[in-house]
Amino acid sequence: MTPRSEHIVACLDCDLLQRIPELPSGTAARCRRCGHRIAFHKPDSLNRTLALAIAAAIVLVIANVSPLMELSISGRRVDTTIFGGALEMWHRGQQITAALVVFCTVIAPAVYIGIMTAVLLAARRVPAPGWIGPLLRWSLWHQPWAMVEVMMLGVLVALIKISELATVIPGIGMFAAGALVALIAAMTIGFDPREVWLRVPWPRKETPPAGKRPPVLPDTPTGIGLGFVSCESCGLSSRPVDIDDPGQCPRCGAERALRRRNAVQRTWAFLVAALICYIPANLLPVMTTTTLVSSEEDTIMSGVVLFYRTGSWHLALIVLIASVVIPLAKIASLAYLLVTVQRRSTEGLLERLRLYRLVEFVGRWSMLDVFVVTFTVALIQIQPLVSIKPGAGVLFFSAVVVLTMIAAETFDPRLIWDAGNEQRGSYD
Repeated sequence: MTPRSEHIVACLDCDLLQRIPELPSGTAARCRRCGHRIAFHKPDSLNRTLALAIAAAIVLVIANVSPLMELSISGRRVDTTIFGGALEMWHRGQQITAALVVFCTVIAPAVYIGIMTAVLLAARRVPAPGWIGPLLRWSLWHQPWAMVEVMMLGVLVALIKISELATVIPGIGMFAAGALVALIAAMTIGFDPREVWLRVPWPRKETPPAGKRPPVLPDTPTGIGLGFVSCESCGLSSRPVDIDDPGQCPRCGAERALRRRNAVQRTWAFLVAALICYIPANLLPVMTTTTLVSSEEDTIMSGVVLFYRTGSWHLALIVLIASVVIPLAKIASLAYLLVTVQRRSTEGLLERLRLYRLVEFVGRWSMLDVFVVTFTVALIQIQPLVSIKPGAGVLFFSAVVVLTMIAAETFDPRLIWDAGNEQRGSYD
């Protein structure tokens, strides 16, 4: 099978089987039922992405060793780096939150960029070495947890908030972090994983789903209906020997399943845990400000009100949406999707899938308030004039963000379409 030959894939969002013809340069193929992009052809994808990955690795080092911003008050100067902000949270008793900040801003981006660089260098060989498959799976897992762009927005909000108390000067690290955001985005958009997977030799023998005579597909074919199982790591659709126990993907070695195991039960568990944490996250203070004459505790909502009263209504709106509306909307939306799946509802299938995609996309932006607190605490330590300590609310809020993100990743969107497939007789 050549890199541009016609082959059959099952959409990972709705399980519809369809043939992908040879794609002209710069074009994409989308699922004809749900609109999910199932393939695209980027010109010179591997070389371009490799150049971006090397540049991102250099910029990542600069962003982590250079100060993000410097604060000047009463002749005293304080600066912080990305890691320095997390370290201050650690010293203030928020070890779990500090570890989460380091993972999302340092470890996950570094692992993603490092793995992508190794994969793209190794993929220049044909055939590519077999260890590319597991590495590429790891990169896809780390990608959503690399939140440099969310951190940047949090730094900007913290900068505006701190500017009322002192003079704030952006550092080299902030400009490097901004460049890193652009480079990672360009890597993600320009990378064509099919180019890599098609160069990886299959470690196991299994008949590919397409050959000289592709199977005739019915009007509404689904993978599960025709005995195909899709690998969620590399996208390969193939017929296993035992449909009930598909085993490992013959190309990348990942464990396969008709549907994500116990997806509904696991999603409910993470969702209930997130809802429990949401209440103290909004009631308990996220930080405490201490001056020579007073001490004041701030919750998420009091911070929103403070931004609004001081004329920064745009910042108040950003924090309100990211830290209050989005977490609650994610919980409500996932609960709605779970209920409709369990009721085997066949109404509004495409609208429900779009809702799931929206939940998956906006989930990471809820980390905004965690980054605001982290860098505000790191800079405002001008003893004895003023100091800021993190509150217990930031830990619960971090838990809400993580739990809702895991819940969205655990949910299987193909379950939305299964009831409709059964009704149309796709399982016959």
